[in-house]
Order: sequence, then C-alpha cells, then structure tokens
Amino acid sequence: MRIAMIGLKALPARYGGFETAADEMSRRLVQMGHEVIVYNRSGQSTWPTSDYHGVRLITLPTLKSKNLSTIAHAFLSSVDVLFRRADVVHYFTTGTTLFAPLPRLAGVKIVCSADGTDWQRAKWGRFARWYLRLSEQIAVLFCHGLVSDSQEVVRYYREAYGRDSVYIPYGMREKASEGNEWIERLGLKSREFVLFVGRLVPENNVHNLIKAFEQTRTDKKLVIVGDDPWGKAYVRSLKSTTDPRIVFTGGVYGDGYEQLQRNAYMFVLPDEVGGTHPALVEAMGFGNCVLVNDTPSNMEVTGDAGFSYSGADGDRDLCRQMQLLLDSPEIVSRYRPAARERALANYSWDRVVLDHIKLYQELAGGKPAAAAPSKSPAEDSVEAEMPEGTPTNP
Repeated sequence: MRIAMIGLKALPARYGGFETAADEMSRRLVQMGHEVIVYNRSGQSTWPTSDYHGVRLITLPTLKSKNLSTIAHAFLSSVDVLFRRADVVHYFTTGTTLFAPLPRLAGVKIVCSADGTDWQRAKWGRFARWYLRLSEQIAVLFCHGLVSDSQEVVRYYREAYGRDSVYIPYGMREKASEGNEWIERLGLKSREFVLFVGRLVPENNVHNLIKAFEQTRTDKKLVIVGDDPWGKAYVRSLKSTTDPRIVFTGGVYGDGYEQLQRNAYMFVLPDEVGGTHPALVEAMGFGNCVLVNDTPSNMEVTGDAGFSYSGADGDRDLCRQMQLLLDSPEIVSRYRPAARERALANYSWDRVVLDHIKLYQELAGGKPAAAAPSKSPAEDSVEAEMPEGTPTNP
C-alpha cells in the first residue's frame, strides 16, 4: 500500500510522541514493502534529503503561529496528497483533520490517531479550544478509522459520539545508548536523579512536581527534560525555583535521551490530560521505577508494575509518595524489572505496526475497522512480590 502521514512537525522525531510513533512506524512499514510519505514542516526538519530510510519526506511551508501552524500545514498537505495516489491517509491528532474531507472525497481511506481530549489542555485559548472541538467532530464524521492509544480514549469516543475506535498503544524504545557522556555533561551520576520528560505545559503539572520535590529530603536531583516555545511565561515560572537540585535540560533526543532514561533513579509523570504518555511507556521499557498521577490512562499503562499518587491533592500526595520511594532504594530496584517486563509484554513497536497494517488493509479492502478489544494491558498486568510497607501502588 501507499500510506501518507499528515499532522507531524518533522521526521526524524525530535518533537513529541506522535513524531516518535510516525518515525518508528514509517520505517518498519517500508521494510515490510509498503510505500510511505510523511509531510514535514519547513524549518523543523533536520534530515538533509527527501529519503529517510526509504520513507519519502515532503516538506511544505506553514505559518509561524501557535494556533495556525498545524492548520495551515494540514491544509497544504491535504491538497498535495490528492496528487499522490495514496491508499490511506493517516492524520495524527484530530486537530489536523479539518481538511480530511478533501482526500476522502477523492476516494482515499482516512485514519486518524486521536490525542485524547486535546481541547481540554490548559495551553489553548478560546479559539483553539473551539477549533479542536470542531476538528474532533469532523474526525468522527469523516475518518474511516479512529485510533486510540488507551482504553480511556476508546471510552471517551464511544460515550461522547457513539463511535468505536481501534485501540493501538505506543511502543517502547528497544535500544539504549551504552555511553554516559550526556550524564557526565549534565553533571549527573547514575541512579542519583529523578526524571521527568514532557512538554512544559500547565496540564503536565510540572509546577506541582517542582513544589513537591522542593519539600523532599534527598541529595538526589530532579532532571526536567522538555520545553515549550509557546509558553515562555510558564516555563520562566518553573525555572524561577531556587532549589539547586533541580536541573532543566531543554529538549534532549537520541543517545542523550536514552542515557537519561537508562540512568534515572525513578521516573515521575504528573500529567492529567490525554491518553497514553509515550515517555511513560519508554521509561518502563528502559526499566525505570515509575510514579504517576492516578489518571485512568496512566494507571492503564503501569498496572501493578508502578506507583501512583492522588493528583487531586496537588503536590501533597506526590511529595509523600516521592519521599517514600527516595527513602526505599530496595523497593525501587525491585520494581524496575517488573516495569520492563510489562512494557515488553504490551508495548512493542512491531506489534503496533502490525495492528496498523491490519487496520489499513481492512479499510482499503472495504471491510469495517475492528472495534477496540475488550482487554487492555491493565487487565494483563505484571505483578511483583513486594515486602510490607511498600508505597501505595495500583
């Protein structure tokens, strides 16, 4: 088949979960004999040619605007793809599907990977929220197949729109850099830092994480990986902390990212909106002990192989649970293999690609896309035997 992917910033992946998913999927699809076209945004691609490991990159311009960049690029990509004779056009995030009716009217099958309830994110203004709600409705109406990365998102579309979506999670990174040069460059030591990875936006609750960590009694550091070019005021407020143990790295990719994940003492995720967080899946894949906000999507990923805290308490329960784990290295060590085993069992990129191919083929063959399976990873958890006094976990 010929598959086109729209809605991404650029490949190679250096921006977020959907770019990582498209990167992993597109290269594997090519290796399996399919043709893949990926639309990059001008000024954001670092690849020197239009051939990325067999994937064809088409770079189109866009507007330098927080609210209009995605819309403008999706429009140009949706027009260009009309001339590419694609079998399937795969839109990433419902915010890119405003123009999905164009290739659909041309007889192309349309798939959309839904990013949870994106319109609920605090970073969006009134116009952006209205647009995202509209594009979500368009995705439901015009996409032949919807993909949800968690059972919670599957439930949302079923309850809000009466529409079934196909449950396909993210995959975990299967290699890890063996070097330590990035750790040394940042002045860190292996197993001597707590790690957060994600966009520095209000709904990821990095402010709660910082406030909670400031109250802990530990010599370990808190490493915050990520940034947000559109939320400079919020990022400045985070960096105003006077705690010398807190380290901001900005975006870190490739070997540096892998080294940070591999050497962390534990991984903490305080997010409250969206579906499966890719960095959480990868943290478990790297064998990290994980502590997460107790949202349904996070609990679905961790199952019995991680720890949780009550996000409703702001930073208080987070501080308490983090302190318990900081004081219990033996428990943290015992949970690392459980987390990795769970990730290996449930979050494989090869399995993700095969599930997408099945969906593409069903749509291209005129068959209805399969509904989401009734069983989720949370119902097939990896259990670890822990001593009494272990911090609260699912």
